[in-house]
Amino acid sequence: MNRNFILLLGALAIFLFSFKADSYIPNKATAEVEQIEGFYVFTDSRPIMPYDTLGRVEIGFLVVTEYCPTRNNLIQRARRKYKDGDGIFIHYSTKFLSLDYATVIKFK
Repeated sequence: MNRNFILLLGALAIFLFSFKADSYIPNKATAEVEQIEGFYVFTDSRPIMPYDTLGRVEIGFLVVTEYCPTRNNLIQRARRKYKDGDGIFIHYSTKFLSLDYATVIKFK
């Protein structure tokens, strides 16, 4: 009886100590993302939370090449096409006469 109790107690201790608390520790790469017109905007970054990709929107004809007008144009197009989207990844093209685009995502 005493031996079974010790074996059971040992097995219980091993079972309890085998679980590790998983917690996220912020580091130098941790940041808060800006939300503009209902979309979380990710540029050169990615979210930690799981998400589904809804699709892609391309920029239309835009004379200026500055960040804010380009971002706002992509957000407006994403809002019209994907009403239930939560965020966008903005992709800027480095090639001449290539279109900038955004990937629209929905968090799970």
